[in-house]
Amino acid sequence: MTHKLTIRLPKKLAMNISLLSEELGLSNSEMIRPSILKYVISSNNLKSINGFSFNKDEIVRRTVNVNDTVHRALNVRSKEYGVSVNTMMVFIIQKTYIYYANILRDIREIE
Repeated sequence: MTHKLTIRLPKKLAMNISLLSEELGLSNSEMIRPSILKYVISSNNLKSINGFSFNKDEIVRRTVNVNDTVHRALNVRSKEYGVSVNTMMVFIIQKTYIYYANILRDIREIE
């Protein structure tokens, strides 16, 4: 079964991830889905989520489809770390943005 997650993202992060995905020729989902797996499979990847916060004043809603397995894993990890699934998703998307921004920087250095 597919679950549609509605994520409330800071407007600037949503804009940045969209611009970056366009620049790299990937969809937002193509960038985000592998990161979700990376972060929910290994709790070591989530250790720095403690104390993570973001600006909730200007948000936009985005949706991501996930299957049952990923949905359950997100819920388990959110309970394990005492954060909402939305906060975990914003954390993951922010880390995804940093990762791909570094890749783009490296590509530009080659050119």
